[in-house]
Amino acid sequence: MHHQTDFCILGAGLAGLSMADVLLEQDIETVVIDKNAIAGGASGTPGGLVNPATGRRATKAWKAEQCYEAIARNLAKVQEQADESFYRHNGLLRPALLEKMAIKMKAQHEKTSWPDGWCQWKTEEEIKEMHPGITCVNGGLWLPIGLSVDVGAYLQAYARFLQEGGLRLWAGRQTVIDRTENEWHISFDDITVQAQHLLFAIGRGTTESGYWDWLPLHLIKGQVATFRNGEEPLSFSHSISSLGYMARTGNDHTFVQGSTYEHDFEHVRPDKEGEQYLRKRMRRTLPQLEEKVTTVDQWAGVRTSTPNRKPILGRHPEHPSMHVFTGLGSKGLLYSKFLAEHYVDHLTNGTDLYPEVDIGRIKN
Repeated sequence: MHHQTDFCILGAGLAGLSMADVLLEQDIETVVIDKNAIAGGASGTPGGLVNPATGRRATKAWKAEQCYEAIARNLAKVQEQADESFYRHNGLLRPALLEKMAIKMKAQHEKTSWPDGWCQWKTEEEIKEMHPGITCVNGGLWLPIGLSVDVGAYLQAYARFLQEGGLRLWAGRQTVIDRTENEWHISFDDITVQAQHLLFAIGRGTTESGYWDWLPLHLIKGQVATFRNGEEPLSFSHSISSLGYMARTGNDHTFVQGSTYEHDFEHVRPDKEGEQYLRKRMRRTLPQLEEKVTTVDQWAGVRTSTPNRKPILGRHPEHPSMHVFTGLGSKGLLYSKFLAEHYVDHLTNGTDLYPEVDIGRIKN
């Protein structure tokens, strides 16, 4: 069976589904194929944050306002049609754990232009009043706009949302790619998709593609764990960013702790060392809580990062109808929808790509 389309997207993670959504909004016929199940790749973590204050100094993220608006709008759009809740607008607490950390965070906050109500400096006493028992030295930040997301559940709901809107999506399919003079042929089972354009949004798989193996992508394994606080409900509803993060995405008794940053790894499975690392981080921030919680589940995935820690968007230098969207790193939630909108605007209206993400910054 043959299927004709304008765009074929390989990958149904944050990048692939966001791109498919925007293309369909422009009435550009699009199909998506993924070799894994939906949420089977690095995008499928059970807990993630939309956090515009990044790094140890809580630096304002690149294009923070545009990125936040795009993902907040998309989460609400998909949630409206979903049966189960997959995210919370519950705010984010960022306590400083050391005096020098507090000094750097406060200095960064004071010199940064934040939109009204986004980011507030709190004293140590105020932080501890908001969250009794938390480790805090000389203050920290409160971000009322922080969002906590079960990313795997979001992707499942997003895929259903797009399929109900007409997207043709195949998951769990291994493909073979061929190029004719005028189009791409993507074959699997007894189906051949004939596409004018082919877009790779396959995360770590990009490094295994002969078309894209020249891109300077670095692989980072991340592990997270879901912890349960026994029979007592947790005493806080917000999420926390401190030596990793604690995402309140589930019920009143559980939270997701992340993440490890493993640059050298021998396998992609969750392991005991990962759990111990996450517990050690939790102990620094909430020592009393770490003593009480039990481990419910673990998850691991491999992210792609780039030298300037910005994603890569653009056309293949030798195949103009082949495109790539990769290198989202740990900011997939924050960047994915805004950059999909930006790239489709580039394709349809000819607007320039931001140089920070343009593939043109990389020499083949």
